Amino acid sequence: MSANLPDDAWPSSVAPELAARIVDVIVEQGMLDRAAMKPGATLDELNFDSLEAVMVINGIEDAFDIEIGSDLKWGEARNLGDLVALLAEQVQRATPALQS
Repeated sequence: MSANLPDDAWPSSVAPELAARIVDVIVEQGMLDRAAMKPGATLDELNFDSLEAVMVINGIEDAFDIEIGSDLKWGEARNLGDLVALLAEQVQRATPALQS
């Protein structure tokens, strides 16, 4: 994952529109401050815990009408950009039409 992701750059592997939709779900379901949603922000800085993780997974599943498998590797997400990339991978795997 991208440990040194700049604060203003989402992972290049994620289409900007998809990143925006995922961030919208993270903000809404995780009840997080949109102003803090910077790719380089760590999950600890965002106070993102296991409860938010469950809520975000449920929100992503609902928003994209998919099921996220148990193979999602939360431990690999060191920052918000990494989390968006992990979730985008799941969305793209389940909805091939969204692949860039």
